[in-house]
Amino acid sequence: MTQVELSMNYGVEATVAAVVMIAFVLNSVLSIKARHCDGALWHVHLGAANYGALFGAVIGFVIVPLRVYLTNASLPPQYAAVSGFSVLAIMIALRRGLIGRLPFLGPQVKAYRRALLRKTIETSQKQLDKLTPKPAAAE
Repeated sequence: MTQVELSMNYGVEATVAAVVMIAFVLNSVLSIKARHCDGALWHVHLGAANYGALFGAVIGFVIVPLRVYLTNASLPPQYAAVSGFSVLAIMIALRRGLIGRLPFLGPQVKAYRRALLRKTIETSQKQLDKLTPKPAAAE
């Protein structure tokens, strides 16, 4: 077996994907409340799981093996650059809402992203209120 074959461990890659998905779901459960949601809260958490699973799959099964190939110097430099830009393009496409266009995953992911945006707006408004100077009382 070559060093690359010894370095590739699909259990580690699956664990990375699962940890990313669990992080998305935990973030959703702990930070998003019913007031941030249009519909049912479970719908938002399912969207977080879908979103996290896709990001985890990209990280676990694309980025981690690419790192193994790069650190073992078994990937030619011209392929490494193309691979890096490809991974960047995939991550940008996922972040820009490509998943929301999928008919079987889209509604849940859209619900999660809307709820997360509402939570972000609420948090930003609270921080803005803290930083805004209070008007002087009229005497």
